[in-house]
Amino acid sequence: MQWGQIKILFILSFLVLDLFLLQQFLSKQSEDELGQISTVAEDIETALENNDITIAEDAIPEVTEVAGLKSKEGGFSEDILSQIEEIDDSEQQVEVENDRVLKVTLDEPVEVNEDNIINKVNSIVPFGAQYSYWGWNEEEGTALFFQIANDRTVYFNEGGYLLVNIADGEITGYVATLLNFSDTEEDTAVSSPEQIIAPLSAINTLYTAGYIEEGDEVTSMSVGYHSSFNLVPGEENGPQVFAPTWKVTVNDEKNLFLYAISGTFIESDETGFIEDLVGKYDVIQGEVESDTTEENETSETN
Repeated sequence: MQWGQIKILFILSFLVLDLFLLQQFLSKQSEDELGQISTVAEDIETALENNDITIAEDAIPEVTEVAGLKSKEGGFSEDILSQIEEIDDSEQQVEVENDRVLKVTLDEPVEVNEDNIINKVNSIVPFGAQYSYWGWNEEEGTALFFQIANDRTVYFNEGGYLLVNIADGEITGYVATLLNFSDTEEDTAVSSPEQIIAPLSAINTLYTAGYIEEGDEVTSMSVGYHSSFNLVPGEENGPQVFAPTWKVTVNDEKNLFLYAISGTFIESDETGFIEDLVGKYDVIQGEVESDTTEENETSETN
């Protein structure tokens, strides 16, 4: 055998050996990283248990990566506008502002309760299925819905909500806006899916910051979207960027939010959000107030 061939065999042998050692190194490094992650998770879980913070069964979803979203410039899409045009004006008084804000007053109020509100709303709002139910605020006399994008909820954004007015157990009207997203997820996504903060880390962050207290129970968690830049419909409704956001529900009553990538806490105020909307688009609320005024005037006359 010639020396050149022997030299090539040595080179190939060392190359195979190097590749084998590299594979072993990467495998070991991966195991170490997984071990560190597992250790951190166990430490957090132990710390939470020591502070009497419990997590309900099935409260933590299996999600590790989520892509950010971006909306398109403009208001209601042509498809939504065509649905609005089909609303029976003999039953509902309809007004659309700048193709961005829909205001509707029902000629005949619709009876509603907590159990059937979603079905009732879907029956009178032609694109009601594009929202998720947030809750019924009895003090404000409203039910609030948030828009859904890529099967996730967009929280507290004036460009994508449905505010239903309820008086004496009856729906009297609603105000709606709808963010305009691209038809495909590829066009809507800001980037490829990114690693989000682990659920236990999110809970620990909220506990460390004092938003979760000893004795509390985390009853549910989900990932939605939030934008720190909230454009007001009716003005220049340009594109917005929405970051993945953890929603953490505590004791079945308190909802906490933090950005799922940066871990930054998000202030939220349901009552303030509703009051702002009523102040800007008070057509529905005004109807209720005017009816009350008429009743008071009648009582005083009698």
